[in-house]
Amino acid sequence: MKNLPLDRATDSPILFKAGTVIFSEGEVSNYLFIVKKGQVNLLKKSGQHLHILEICKEKEMLNEVSLLTSKPAEFSAVAKTDIELVLVEQKDIFSILKSGPSWIPEIFQTLCERLSATREIIEEHNLVDGERSSDLILSKEEELKYVTALSEYEAQ
Repeated sequence: MKNLPLDRATDSPILFKAGTVIFSEGEVSNYLFIVKKGQVNLLKKSGQHLHILEICKEKEMLNEVSLLTSKPAEFSAVAKTDIELVLVEQKDIFSILKSGPSWIPEIFQTLCERLSATREIIEEHNLVDGERSSDLILSKEEELKYVTALSEYEAQ
């Protein structure tokens, strides 16, 4: 969470410029991110290359599986456009989950594990619905830009 202004309240949106790394693959985060405005690329390393898994838009969440399972992120998130994110701390989510019936956290854990396993199967077998959207294909210049941004982020 190297790019987060830690002195800001998590209930108000935080602005990130296009190209800013929100989190990187393998990083453990204590935040769930809700996209208030803009678009975020979810990127996955594959050998020497990066691939866009998904483009998250307004009202979508980032990092839910990592946050709920306390496991490292399975992909990186980089702002495609200028974005506004609302941050929700892990401790707040766990507090709400624990205030309900005891089986609620177990359901979320199971759902996250299934989602993660499904994503792995899709990646492993390169399963996509029909043709890949041109939005999900990185040009060599875009790939280099994201690789550079991730390298600089990880070096911090």
